[in-house]
Amino acid sequence: MRVRSESDGRNEVLHKHLEALGWSISGLARRIAERCQVMSLPYTVSPSTVSRWCKGSIPGAELAAAACHVLSTALHRSVTPESLGWPSDTDLIAAQALEYRDVPHAVRMLSKLWSLDAMRRRSVVESAVSARVFGPASREALVMPSDTVIGGRGPHEVTAADIDLIDEHTRIYGRLDSQHGGGAYRGVFASLMDTHATPMLAGTFSARTGRRLYGSVVDAVLAMASMAYDDRLPGLAQRYDLQSMRLAQAIGDRARITRVHIHQARFAATQGGREEVLADARSAVLAAEGTPPLVKAYACVTEARAWAINSRPDHVVGAVKRARDLFNRAQRSDGPSWLEWFDRRELEGQAAWAFVVAGLADQGLEALKQASACPSDRARDALELLITEAELARLRGEVAEHAALTRRAVQLSRHLASRRLTDRINRLTAGQPLDDF
Repeated sequence: MRVRSESDGRNEVLHKHLEALGWSISGLARRIAERCQVMSLPYTVSPSTVSRWCKGSIPGAELAAAACHVLSTALHRSVTPESLGWPSDTDLIAAQALEYRDVPHAVRMLSKLWSLDAMRRRSVVESAVSARVFGPASREALVMPSDTVIGGRGPHEVTAADIDLIDEHTRIYGRLDSQHGGGAYRGVFASLMDTHATPMLAGTFSARTGRRLYGSVVDAVLAMASMAYDDRLPGLAQRYDLQSMRLAQAIGDRARITRVHIHQARFAATQGGREEVLADARSAVLAAEGTPPLVKAYACVTEARAWAINSRPDHVVGAVKRARDLFNRAQRSDGPSWLEWFDRRELEGQAAWAFVVAGLADQGLEALKQASACPSDRARDALELLITEAELARLRGEVAEHAALTRRAVQLSRHLASRRLTDRINRLTAGQPLDDF
């Protein structure tokens, strides 16, 4: 523990927080100790420890983060280490969350990312994507067997109802995201996961319960990664993806590993790395071996979009055909719950985008007709389809139609909190290519 100089005196901000909450020093110490236990931090926090902080001593970065989490949760607003004159572990977390290690590391990183995301700590959520880290992690996830030990022994007994809570909130926030965009609700979802999922991951559960728990957490985290991508925070999205893939690897879930690779293909497109887009999309196809046909169809249509970005129209046609064949073979009841949204409209909408980007106007028009014939109440998906339709009009030389569709897209986008879609609309208006998906 580092100590302030005597001139710094007592920590007035910390005293004010205690007064506002009506907490004693021992009460704060107990709550921080509980947080440390949940986070598996090897610290003893006694009343004398907190008393020294109140008098001006400074905790280390991890203890400061634990204390700020407790105060932020109780006060219903963000309390940062900096506001208390304490050090922050944000930079350390940003680096460590790009490491692909064991399950305890993944759990620890997810808990820290949730906490930072809930408090909108921009220095980590705006951290850049690292192109070098995903390749080695991908290879390990694709070739290594599942973990032999899944169960946990901790202070909280995990029940089916606990896991149901995660699943239900993942569905709720997924619906909100499809209607309003990922920028509006991700922080609330992150706070809920930090409050409820962190103790569960550090709790007691059997191997069977652990497999379900890890799967549910992966679904929630990948939903949050998608929201972060939508909010133009690819660094945060990549960190969520890496750690969620480690949990999916632990339980040998190839479908969820496929989903991570599809995410990474999308993220690579935002960085302009055409070869990386294709490598990630092809890895998704490989990961999907042995999974339900619906998952394979999702991977194949992603491959089609990757081929389109790489200007290979012949490969686009083949990948879309495979995606359609697999979709037609799929039984909706056989697909994973996280892929319930992947219907005929979504498949044809993604195929239309691939055809248009590849310069295949006739195939793009036919796919758009099929997509438009399917009903949907997802506002964001309707906008994506409208953007593709506008691009098709530009490809066909229909200037007036392109302008009219662009105006409609601008109007529809005003109701969505999505920085990604705002950027796409701006590029559409400026006549710039839409290479990302």
